[in-house]
Amino acid sequence: MNTLQTGGHDVRRANASALQLELGLALGGKVASSVCFASVTGLDELILRVAAERVAEQRQDCVIAVYADEEAVTPESYLLLLRHHHQVLASKVVPSSIGYDEPIVLMAEDRERQFAIDRRGILAELPIEAPTKRPRNHRRAAERIAATAEALGPLVGPAGARCGDVFLDSRGNVTAAAAA
Repeated sequence: MNTLQTGGHDVRRANASALQLELGLALGGKVASSVCFASVTGLDELILRVAAERVAEQRQDCVIAVYADEEAVTPESYLLLLRHHHQVLASKVVPSSIGYDEPIVLMAEDRERQFAIDRRGILAELPIEAPTKRPRNHRRAAERIAATAEALGPLVGPAGARCGDVFLDSRGNVTAAAAA
């Protein structure tokens, strides 16, 4: 069976890599990114707290793809955990594509802010641009992420955890896959 159609680690890894690329971040660069990407099935207060603690400890913002269940092939939502002074802010975000040649941005659910990767490779909060709010641009972003994930699918390898993958379970335990 094709895991890109049946769920599992491969489809989630491909989606995270696709979002990373579409935001304008390179994959596998020599310099560590200031943003990490994770996935979770369902989201509750315990998982959110543990993820926020990890963001603070690792000093890395995090975009979490939230899946409805283990078989889901696309996230039902995204959550951004953003370091801000001595705290971690959580904001539900929606990817938005304001142009095919422009990196995707993340619009906060309150529709007042957007987040984008700046020229230094850091996730920055920006004033919202009107096109970011348009539903067609949200659909375009979802289509771009899906197309890139499909293209990356064969490159993520067989099912199973890889070094660097981050998992959050229903009890709030964070597991990072270690090198083999």
